[in-house]
Amino acid sequence: MKSILKYIPLVLFGMVVFSACKKKDDNRDLYIAVPTPATPISDAAPLCGNVKGTMLTGKTYTVNCDLYVQPGDTLTIQPGVRVNFNNGAGIIVKGSLFSLGTKDAQIYLTVAGLTKTDQPVLNYQAKNDSAFAGKWKGVIGDVTCNYMIFKWTHLEYCGAALGNSVATLLGLVATDPSYAMYFSNPKGYLVFEDSWIYGTVDDAIRVSGAGGKFAILRNTFEKCGKTGGDVLNIKSGGTGDMAYNLFIGDATNGLKASDKGAGAGIAKCDVRMYNNTIINGGYRQAKTGRGGSINFEEGARGMAFNNLIINCKFGLRILSNVAADTAYLYNGHYGYNYYWADSASVAEQIYPTTYITKPVATDFPQPSTYLPANFNYLSNISYNGSGAVQKGNPLFFGYPLPVTGGYRLQDITAVGNFKFNLQATSPCIGKGYTGFTPLQLIPTNEKYGVTDYTQPGKDIGCYQVSGNGNTH
Repeated sequence: MKSILKYIPLVLFGMVVFSACKKKDDNRDLYIAVPTPATPISDAAPLCGNVKGTMLTGKTYTVNCDLYVQPGDTLTIQPGVRVNFNNGAGIIVKGSLFSLGTKDAQIYLTVAGLTKTDQPVLNYQAKNDSAFAGKWKGVIGDVTCNYMIFKWTHLEYCGAALGNSVATLLGLVATDPSYAMYFSNPKGYLVFEDSWIYGTVDDAIRVSGAGGKFAILRNTFEKCGKTGGDVLNIKSGGTGDMAYNLFIGDATNGLKASDKGAGAGIAKCDVRMYNNTIINGGYRQAKTGRGGSINFEEGARGMAFNNLIINCKFGLRILSNVAADTAYLYNGHYGYNYYWADSASVAEQIYPTTYITKPVATDFPQPSTYLPANFNYLSNISYNGSGAVQKGNPLFFGYPLPVTGGYRLQDITAVGNFKFNLQATSPCIGKGYTGFTPLQLIPTNEKYGVTDYTQPGKDIGCYQVSGNGNTH
């Protein structure tokens, strides 16, 4: 019987109380560890340098330079905390970090004094949007970081210049923008659930280096990437689940898997992507032929089912140079993805014609209704997508399709007042595929693991009529 205690750094505990072993729904038996409260952190003065202990419920903290959670140390953030970052600071985690917000007392890791512009803007320009100001670094996990756990937490305005020490850690240069979150311990756990990332200069979350196990579940991602960068970018060694997330207005891919950097002793990149909703993705990417919704490349494998892809620049992309693990992907590991296209230019990239995505009959609109009879997914020949234009409106509660008001797709970049839940008569209801299992690599635990692995849904997208899935 494995205990979650073998993974949680002992410094987390003053005294540990063990409860009786309880059977979990995912067939894992876990002892639940209850630590004594860690040393309270004062909010009386700005924080800078090494930090450990507990940021206390309801308090507002100011950070004036990079914070370091050293190996063996733990930083715990209680519900309702707000942390304001100045001077491009960030949190570099060499030990463990637990950001434990709740639905009623959410945590904010942000900056003071910026105003969000969340409503559509005609002829929208990212350079005029404070979302891409890159005011602080974000949370960077070193190779010794055992745990980065985020629950009901907001990360906003990330992407400040890395600086020399953090750039060395990431293998980049000092002037490069940071990611909102970075994780690289192959033996560590990254959990990001029921949370938000708003406004990044580059990637929102990158799992790289030697990778690590992750669960990214039931989150909302808005305005991620200024003129490039993916939202969820998983490299070699990254293995886990990404499900029930809402993406809107991302620069490049919403979800990406790449085995780039693979080597001896590094796990193969394997990502299960299911029941996500991706809206207006890919239009700020400055480089041609990139981005949009879901991407597999460079030997990566995984699954992609039940995703709702609305007006994205590209549909599911499987790359040929360097090729993804097509032997795995083509063997029934993607399908039941639902596409909506306002126009022919969008419909003609549902199956991107410069990549090797093999059409599957379970997608909607059914490929045979608009692809030519002799369509060869390996030939890179364009097709007429008029037969897929405006077919099967998913019937959101509060978002017009086709887009009205003279807006371009790239003008709508945030949730704002829109509601993407499905109406009772939506054709997406009951069309999901449930005959597969998430990887579920991280133990379930209210604080120190995954709260709940939401299983594949009967409805397409991140919102389920049952109330499961994304609740934002």
